[in-house]
Amino acid sequence: MPHLRNALITGANRGLGFEIARQLGVLGHRVFIGSRQLELGVAAAAALREAGIDARAVQIDAADSASIAAAVRTVAAQVEVLDVLVNNAGTFVEAWGTQPSAVTVQEMRATFDTNFFGAFEILREFTPLLARSQAARVVNISSDMGSLTHINNPESHVYAVVGPAYQASKIALNALTALFAKQFKDSPAKVNSASPGWCRTDMGGEGAPLSVAEGADTAVWLATLPDDGPSGQFFSATRQRGTMEW
Repeated sequence: MPHLRNALITGANRGLGFEIARQLGVLGHRVFIGSRQLELGVAAAAALREAGIDARAVQIDAADSASIAAAVRTVAAQVEVLDVLVNNAGTFVEAWGTQPSAVTVQEMRATFDTNFFGAFEILREFTPLLARSQAARVVNISSDMGSLTHINNPESHVYAVVGPAYQASKIALNALTALFAKQFKDSPAKVNSASPGWCRTDMGGEGAPLSVAEGADTAVWLATLPDDGPSGQFFSATRQRGTMEW
């Protein structure tokens, strides 16, 4: 009998991450709720358990190597394999509309520490557990604003949106997706980027056109791909799971 698939979602105590965890739980996954503040993760996991989902809290701060290492130990003490990793934890520190020349080095570093280096270290450190899965799926949460093609296209829906540190970090994260997909190309693992589009989260605001459930859909689809599914690609909820240009 196949084992219950295990999924870790970072930044999952609220918003998009929580919804991804909920949807995966409904599909039968055991979900680990990664949260920078453990008490928030505990509350989120409890809420999911009330809905009949096997949910467990894990403290993990994407900008803290010691926290990441401890999270690996916590997960490994409970399960022998990790089937799904969703790198959802992220930050946006500069004000919307800040021009590149006005972004501080501190803002850029703080953004990359979480959005890029954190995602990289989490994926690297969980690779041994993922390697034990017969169908590992890694989903890096990117953004339509992380597409170089769209940043430079005056006809694009994101052309007028400016958030240099955030955008640069998501472009770098997309590169990480392509590189890890290449590393895992001879294995069952699949690594993809997912953009939730502009959805109604704390970052997106109440005026966003997509619900959180709609934003989570692409990531959940990628986390549950069949054996013949894609790898090393970039998909967006804006296009209803359609391919996004790098």
